[in-house]
Amino acid sequence: MSAQNQKVGIGEGYFDQPNVKRKLWKLLWSVCAISVFLELFLHRHGHFGEHSIDSYFGFYAILGFVACALCIAVAKVLGLFLKVKPDYYDDECN
Repeated sequence: MSAQNQKVGIGEGYFDQPNVKRKLWKLLWSVCAISVFLELFLHRHGHFGEHSIDSYFGFYAILGFVACALCIAVAKVLGLFLKVKPDYYDDECN
């Protein structure tokens, strides 16, 4: 059994390892940085005209962040309404 296999506990997968998580975060940030950097070299034509808001630098990155944050906020609010009581699964038959 190799040393790397010994670090992985029962029920832990490949993506639960700290070094793999670190690599995935670096990959995510590098892809985001590269996509924003490449946008510097694009000439965008706005969907609603040359000077519409979707032709500005970083619009789609900001739109994606705001949409993701909004989805998380809506999920938090829905979680408040959809919670079950802590004793919901208790045995009431006895």
